[in-house]
Amino acid sequence: MLCHLPTLYIGMEYMRTHSFKHAEQFFMQAKTICPSDPLVYNELGVVAYHMKDTLAHIPSSLSEMWEPTVVNLAHAYRKLKIYHEAISCYERALMLSNRSLSTYAGLAYTYHLQDNFSAAITYYHKALWPKPDDQFCTKMLSLALVDEGRHGIDPLLGYKYYNIYNFIN
Repeated sequence: MLCHLPTLYIGMEYMRTHSFKHAEQFFMQAKTICPSDPLVYNELGVVAYHMKDTLAHIPSSLSEMWEPTVVNLAHAYRKLKIYHEAISCYERALMLSNRSLSTYAGLAYTYHLQDNFSAAITYYHKALWPKPDDQFCTKMLSLALVDEGRHGIDPLLGYKYYNIYNFIN
């Protein structure tokens, strides 16, 4: 039985030297030897990101050990501004493990980038629950609250409240 780790590590060395095509070849060979290793898929995703290629797809049935790989894929989609895929990956990662601050923070940040401030605020709060002193989430929560205040409330809700207020007075 073959071990995929030497092939995987050679691919990682090629990644260090920015030889992405060679790295991809070794990662694909490692995937052939061991198709169940999340690290292989993670490295394939990194290669695809650097080559501006279609990001690697992950298997459908996953265990908790896949959570970091799914989160990394979500980060890559977010950086490529493919927000709907990023959100989908973050939500999938949360189904695998709901204890990861980085998953909640990434999901919050993605919603924030889409100007969905109420969802961003909700997920920043969830990210801060296990670690209330996280600087990134604290700062971003403050910015999301300010952004939500600047954009005001939903125009339809504002209109309803305005009519109710005028009706009472």
